[in-house]
Amino acid sequence: MGTPYRYGSNSKSGTDCSGFVTRVFKEVYGITLQRSSRSMFEKVKHVQKDEMQTGDLVFFRRGPGQPIYHVGIYLKDGKFAHSACGGGVMVSSLTQAYYSRNFYAAGRVESN
Repeated sequence: MGTPYRYGSNSKSGTDCSGFVTRVFKEVYGITLQRSSRSMFEKVKHVQKDEMQTGDLVFFRRGPGQPIYHVGIYLKDGKFAHSACGGGVMVSSLTQAYYSRNFYAAGRVESN
């Protein structure tokens, strides 16, 4: 928490959203993920929003037909951890207007 946002990085001195997700999955679960949010989306098992579990990935886009631009890790009770441009690593709610409007899909990383 509190690590600043830094595009293209995934260290404790700064990280972007996909860097944060890849680092957490590597350190916590020993799983190596693709580096971009779009690549992650292609590799996960898609799950319904009401079936999300702790550790699932949440993906965001800015409208129909737009590319995925953001990813976070679902925690519980509608909360997710992510690294955002305006604040770095933080916990936010899927019910916040911005995230509710831009939520696209959820996916489960299947271990090998």
